[in-house]
Formats: sequence, C-alpha cells, structure tokens
Amino acid sequence: MSGIRLDHRAAKAALRRLMAEGEDHHRRHTATTPALPATAAGRAFVDRGAAIADALRRVHEHGARSIDALRATADAAAEQVDVFRDVDKRNADDLAGRS
Repeated sequence: MSGIRLDHRAAKAALRRLMAEGEDHHRRHTATTPALPATAAGRAFVDRGAAIADALRRVHEHGARSIDALRATADAAAEQVDVFRDVDKRNADDLAGRS
C-alpha cells in the first residue's frame, strides 16, 4: 500500500476553481495591452521611449505565457486526478475480485 489518499471530488473542485481563476486572469490580461507612445519619453528620447514600449510589450507577453502555462497545468492536473481515480478503482476491483 502506498498510503496515498486523494479525495477526488475535493481535488477536482479545487482544480475547477483554479481553472476558472486562470480563465478570468487570462480574460483580464488580454483585455488590454500596454500602450506607450515612443514620444512619451520626450521628442529627444524617442529611441528610449520605443525601447521602454518594447520592454512593456515583452513583459506583457511573458505574463500571457505564464497564465497559459498555469491554465495548461491545471487542465493536465485535472486529467491526472481522473486517471488516479480510475486506476485506484480498477486496482480495488481487482483486489476485491470484481474484475
């Protein structure tokens, strides 16, 4: 016996909440993108303003990738919780001679 205990319903409920939060975060994140005109740093500093705008864009894209990774991980975890439940049931049935 492994001693592993998993409350399938509680795990799935927690993962559903995580997935919903991830969807909400994704929706809010993609609703706006940073917009900084290159001239915001002043006419003499257009190159620096453009560099700052590019940096903000990259940070925003990195944030989107992080949110997407969280969403994918939560989805994969939910699938694995189902696999664990199915294997556990099959093993219990085998041990009880119900296979």
